[in-house]
Amino acid sequence: MLRFGRRAFLRGIAFISPVLGNPKRAIAQTVVAPPMPSSLQATLEAVIDTIVPRDQDPGAVDAGVPVRIIAHLSTHREAQTLYLEGLELVDRLARQTGASSFAALPGPRRERLLSSLGSSPGGPGKVGEAFLIRVRRDVLAFFWGSAMGQRVVDYLPPLFGYPEYADPPSPVRRREP
Repeated sequence: MLRFGRRAFLRGIAFISPVLGNPKRAIAQTVVAPPMPSSLQATLEAVIDTIVPRDQDPGAVDAGVPVRIIAHLSTHREAQTLYLEGLELVDRLARQTGASSFAALPGPRRERLLSSLGSSPGGPGKVGEAFLIRVRRDVLAFFWGSAMGQRVVDYLPPLFGYPEYADPPSPVRRREP
């Protein structure tokens, strides 16, 4: 007599149920385009490193922010489109300055190029400004939300939710060196 364990049964249901429910949907879910071409991943890492660079503390690249952004983009098509257009713009502007890519620029020149994406009259336009706002917001959110980012500022999140506003906060626990 053939016996199946509970896990084997659950795996079978998880595999069969999408196929029985809607076979086209199950196939479409398995074939997903990568959210970012590999040629732009180095540019993305350079942009992230420019926003929160490594110094005496780890930077955003060290905290795994590029991976988190790419994962986020795989489920947000509008953001993915903005990132692709913004990264291509950043690389194009870097090539106009004589560099081979944005990643090849030194830190201060990267900062100036990203700053030029803002709302200056002669700047690159709405795509650049929207990209700068979005990428800066995402990098900071993913960095400060990471365990590494929280260690950088000695923030220890509460274990069981946030206390009421009327309750005074407990003293901050410092990590030992």
